[in-house]
Amino acid sequence: MTVTVRFFASLRDVTGEAQCELTLPPGARLSDLVAQLVARYPALDGYQASWHFAVNQTHAEPDTPLRSGDQVAIFPYVAGG
Repeated sequence: MTVTVRFFASLRDVTGEAQCELTLPPGARLSDLVAQLVARYPALDGYQASWHFAVNQTHAEPDTPLRSGDQVAIFPYVAGG
């Protein structure tokens, strides 16, 4: 299955891309996508705990199942004061 991943803020800077497409096996979960992203973009490794995910514009957790055609958005958490 193929999913589209959109990167925001500093993740866009690290990857050098606004989005990419990934091919995942049937039954893949968001955590599988994250593992594949880290393999593709090693500079992302170690920062996954500070990411927020949305699948098809709905908040998602790492165990969220994915389907072909899904759009996954990844945002770094932002702190402010």
